[in-house]
Amino acid sequence: MKKRINSVIYTKGKFGKGWRETCDTDNPFLYSHGRYPTKITVEDLPEDYLKIHSRVIWYMQGYLKTSGIVDMKYTWMKENHLFKDDYIYISYKEPLQAEKNSWGHIKYTNYDVCVCGNDIVDIVLAAEKYSGFDTTEVRTEIEKKRVWLRDNESKEYARAVGEDEDIFTLWKKKGYV
Repeated sequence: MKKRINSVIYTKGKFGKGWRETCDTDNPFLYSHGRYPTKITVEDLPEDYLKIHSRVIWYMQGYLKTSGIVDMKYTWMKENHLFKDDYIYISYKEPLQAEKNSWGHIKYTNYDVCVCGNDIVDIVLAAEKYSGFDTTEVRTEIEKKRVWLRDNESKEYARAVGEDEDIFTLWKKKGYV
């Protein structure tokens, strides 16, 4: 029996009612958007679903669809870590709309999925492969973050990155992706 895979994100577990509470993480069936039970297992997902681990899904194991992406934007913070508080916003329907928040930072309001953390580079590479999405703008912003971290947080840069090289080239060379 063919299963309908129609969510852009599945989680291995469910959001609980409390702050960052997760439930049912040992269940073999996935939850659509961390809320809705399905009869879908990890093995049912096509290869364009990327395994992720992010604070936005309360660090549950998740699977993000990387095909069909219409727009994607990356925002980063000037902080002493590489991707922890940086976000990649993804839309599967329409171009993203930018707005400035009360502190003057850009935020996006019409995204379908937002992911933060170390899977950002993997998401960009998978979007290139499965969506054919032009990631030039996203890659440029990621490079700006890498250079900022190198120039302003040298100890963290040495720990997290090490070499002074484009993050995508370096991650591939080190076998991270």
